Formats: sequence, C-alpha cells, structure tokens
Amino acid sequence: MQIDFKSSDQVVLENFPIVQAKKVLPDWFKNTSPEVRLQIAGAVIPTIKQCMPVMDMLTSGYMILNPYELTLFPKTELGNYEDHNAHAHIDYMPSAHHHKMCPVRIDDKKKHWFKIKHPWTVRTPEGYSCLFIQPFYNFNHEFNLFPAIVDTDKHDLPVEFPGYSLHSKNIEIEQGVPLMQVIPFKRDEWKMNVSFEQTDSQLTSELQYKDIFHSKKSYS
Repeated sequence: MQIDFKSSDQVVLENFPIVQAKKVLPDWFKNTSPEVRLQIAGAVIPTIKQCMPVMDMLTSGYMILNPYELTLFPKTELGNYEDHNAHAHIDYMPSAHHHKMCPVRIDDKKKHWFKIKHPWTVRTPEGYSCLFIQPFYNFNHEFNLFPAIVDTDKHDLPVEFPGYSLHSKNIEIEQGVPLMQVIPFKRDEWKMNVSFEQTDSQLTSELQYKDIFHSKKSYS
C-alpha cells in the first residue's frame, strides 16, 4: 500500500520533508540501555527498549515536523494562543479559539486552544484512514495536541492540529520538532464479544512477546 504526502510549499518540501517515525526516536529512548542490572535482585533485566509494543508505537507510521518557528503566547480576547513570530509563513498562521468551543479544563482551569497549520495533505488508498497523534514518548511538557482519526482517502486538505498550552507563558516551537505521528490503517466493521477465558499463569509469567506473538511492521 502507498500513502502520499503532498506539500503546497516547496521550501517545506525541501527542508522539512515527512520522515519515517523510526528516524526521529526521542533521545532518552535512544540513550537507554537494552538491559540494566538491579543491585537488590542481583539480576540483569530488560528495559523498555526491549518492549516490542512500545517499539511498535515509536516506529509506526510517519512524522510531520514543524515547518516554521512559532511562538504561542497568552491572550485574553478571542482565544488563548496565537502566532507571534515574524518568520511564520502567513499561510500557516495558527488560529485561536475560545474555551467554549472545546471546554478543556486542566487543574480546574479553563483552557483556550489553538490550531497549528501546515502545508501537508495526506492521501491514502480507498478504505484507509490515518491516526494523527502527538508523539507520546516525546513527553512534551509545553503543549498538548489532540489526537484524531481522519478518513484520508476522502479528505483532500491539510489536517490542522488543535491543542492547548500546559503553561501560562510564551511557548517557543522550533523548526523540525516532531509535531504529529501519522499511522495509516484499514477501516473495517467490528462486533464486540465479551466472554470468560482461563489463562495459563505459568505461560503468562514466562511469555516472550517478541518471540511468540510479535509481527514485524514496515513503513518505508
């Protein structure tokens, strides 16, 4: 299957192209050893770097990078955050929206929210959609972007990224920062079944997910 990323901006296409998610792993993960020795237990145990479900989440799909320098700052009129950087391309000016349009509360404080814009249109074959999600394991402490599922086989415009700030201060978003992970998937109809099933506790304790159940995924 093929996923197409089309940019309406040649400069962005040349300088901040879409990359495979596996090529922009967070530094803390790359620097983590696959194993550590616990002094108390006196044993060597695997770290998160050997957890295949986590590895699949980190490496699945593709990454949209921030194409321009952006400053978000508190504002009390129409919204809480808007663009404040002379270097930002006018076509990508983020919009600001009032709390009532998306009543998010964090620590019992009302959050106004913004939409980050970019020049990328994502297209997938018929029957395929995309999950857009802020890279979770980057542990962003400045702002949160809302995850969403978009029917990219039908939607023919760039997907805007709404979110809100985690602080009441200016926020600088540098060029090249991973903004959104794009994971394509095939749509299907599902029916839920709930039942009881006895599990083998010994098998569970000795289970090696990587060796028994894991399937390799490919995003090129």
